[in-house]
Amino acid sequence: MAYDKTLDEDIFYCSDYIGSYWIKLTEENNTVLIDELLKLLSFLEYKELLFLGQIDKPWISKPMSKRFSSVIYNKAIRFFKNNGIWTKFNGAVKVEQKDFKEFLTHFFTLTRFEGYFWDHYFSDERQNILFSIHYSGEIQVITLNEEINKSFLSFVKNTEFIDSFRKDTDRL
Repeated sequence: MAYDKTLDEDIFYCSDYIGSYWIKLTEENNTVLIDELLKLLSFLEYKELLFLGQIDKPWISKPMSKRFSSVIYNKAIRFFKNNGIWTKFNGAVKVEQKDFKEFLTHFFTLTRFEGYFWDHYFSDERQNILFSIHYSGEIQVITLNEEINKSFLSFVKNTEFIDSFRKDTDRL
């Protein structure tokens, strides 16, 4: 996303895509959410993921860095700080498969607790698919080619994810 001063409006960029899905668990459970997402990523055989922000701003804002709302929130903030993702960081993060669970757990914690952390997504290195985790626990999945669309649709049925039935999205 960028801001056009001449038009005085935000400009959103989105690649051409094949499928746009919103999925959720059959029953809300934050631990199961990460485990089911890991199952899907494993099936897709991703060894690394790239995490990016949609807006040119630091991942962790100054208000976020000073808020002390709960033990789990503070643990997530410490994790990001210890990994160099702090109040001036606004780039991409490459996460290896062995670190998916820990990273996604803290990533989802900040997504759930923090309004400043709404605009992050992740993709495989070849950018075949985009994922975004909503604070509600729903996951947006955008497939960028036919092969990954077929793979996603065939495997998602082997998880506890179901269609969220959001308006203007494709059905599973």
